[in-house]
Amino acid sequence: MKRVKISNFLPRGGENAVPSQYLADLLGFSSVRELQKEIERERNAGAVILSTCTNGGGYYLPDSPEEIRRFIRTLSARARNTEKSMQSAKAELERLEGGG
Repeated sequence: MKRVKISNFLPRGGENAVPSQYLADLLGFSSVRELQKEIERERNAGAVILSTCTNGGGYYLPDSPEEIRRFIRTLSARARNTEKSMQSAKAELERLEGGG
């Protein structure tokens, strides 16, 4: 499949976020997961593609510094929660393997 630049298809502003399934269908991805992988590639290359879970969720380009700040706060909270889950799983694994 020829790569498309997803950011070229995204509107500015969270209120205009494009739902992931709609975007995947529009751009010819076989699944939302494939779309997410391509978005990850673009982000890793420096694209600032934001996402939201509110109002049905979707992807969009920032329209203001506050939208970027809000996105960073959301990702930071998610990372902290993931770290907590990982720590409890590591502790249980250590206990089960006889290290604790």
